[in-house]
Amino acid sequence: MEWLEWVWLGIFLGALLLEFATSDMVSIWFSLGALPSYLLAVFNVAPWIQITLFFVVVAILLAFTRPVVLRYFKTNEIKTNVDSIIGQHALVTEKITPDVVGAVKVKSLIWSAVSEQTIEVNSHVRILDVEGVKLIVEKINE
Repeated sequence: MEWLEWVWLGIFLGALLLEFATSDMVSIWFSLGALPSYLLAVFNVAPWIQITLFFVVVAILLAFTRPVVLRYFKTNEIKTNVDSIIGQHALVTEKITPDVVGAVKVKSLIWSAVSEQTIEVNSHVRILDVEGVKLIVEKINE
């Protein structure tokens, strides 16, 4: 079963190269899972044990280490301070209706705002969320 050694080595190198090319933390687990199976192939262990071990190791690595690694290596998320305005109050400068985007002033900046209710000018609102460049707001009952 010498050919299985080459299969595991190919999976290891292919997945490793794919990981270096994409750095998405997806294929590294398959590369690491191929190592124990390669060692079993070197010692002529039955192919079904090699295959089973490969899937078990990959499943364990994906389940227990991927979430931790992703938490520390997030590369595609851009942090901004826009989320800090969620929960704050703003003043309506242009009338907001369910069909028409209005405007609010928060921290001396004017933002587009939407709401499920009609809110008149000079009313105070609470910022519920940020969706693109629009704020989702609700009227504060004074």
